[in-house]
Amino acid sequence: MNARLIETIETEDALGEGVLWRYSDSTVWWTDIEGRRCHCLRWPSLKLDTYPTPERLGSFAFVAGRDDLLLAAFESGLAVYAPKTGGLGWVYRPASLGPGMRLNDGRVDPLGRFWVGSMMEAEAQREAKSRGALYRLDTNGQGKTLFEGLRIANGICWSPTGNRMYFADSALREMYQAPFDKRVGIPGQREVFARFEDGEPDGAVTDADGAVWLALWGAGCVVRLSPRGETLARVDVDAPQTTCPAFGGPGGSLLFVVSARCGLSNDELAAKPLSGALFVFDTKVRGGPRSRARLTRSLLSEAGMEAI
Repeated sequence: MNARLIETIETEDALGEGVLWRYSDSTVWWTDIEGRRCHCLRWPSLKLDTYPTPERLGSFAFVAGRDDLLLAAFESGLAVYAPKTGGLGWVYRPASLGPGMRLNDGRVDPLGRFWVGSMMEAEAQREAKSRGALYRLDTNGQGKTLFEGLRIANGICWSPTGNRMYFADSALREMYQAPFDKRVGIPGQREVFARFEDGEPDGAVTDADGAVWLALWGAGCVVRLSPRGETLARVDVDAPQTTCPAFGGPGGSLLFVVSARCGLSNDELAAKPLSGALFVFDTKVRGGPRSRARLTRSLLSEAGMEAI
């Protein structure tokens, strides 16, 4: 794969995740989950702003018509969040999210509904309980639980046409696909899309050609998979714990990849000192369609976030 590293932003994130590009103001956003902070990088000036978060922030979405807000998947639930002011309004806390669990990877579907997965944090409990799931937040704030029995839900994304959904269970090293009815937001029967021996599937995104770009935790890379699950290319990253990719930049062909430091020994960090950084690659590929979370005015009002 012709991907050329052009920038490395050394933020030393404990667990960098959820990277997104915002076209309205040419900024890159991502979260440091364990560091309880989120970053905003202006492009191409590389001016970096960092904001504390009230809980661990697993993932987030941009809100339609509101550059001052994020729809944030914090560890205990979903909230409308204003990073610059610290404003916060809770909108949905899944009832099944019990002790030892938190929300994790999330992404907006083609019609503006936000999907987020949960994960079991205690590795010893995953085999016995597997209580993770995917949740869908509708534009009016109503939540629905789908695909229960997951251990670490991850890799949520859609094909460019929106008729196919992808997601992964990192603990099982499997990624799944399911037909998707975007009008009603209901996926069909899931089937295995790909299995991995070298690394665990983490965050994912699709490109304009329908290929899936998947970060492999522990393998130090992002792989490009065909719609049939075949490996087409691999982009190596100078950090073993790659977590999430995103496309952006003026032409949509820059690949942003975030990474993590947590769990690495002192020797491993000495060998890979860029762990926890944001890596930016120039590619010949364009990212797929991008969606923002669509939230009704009444929901924003209930969350105390209607006024700008």
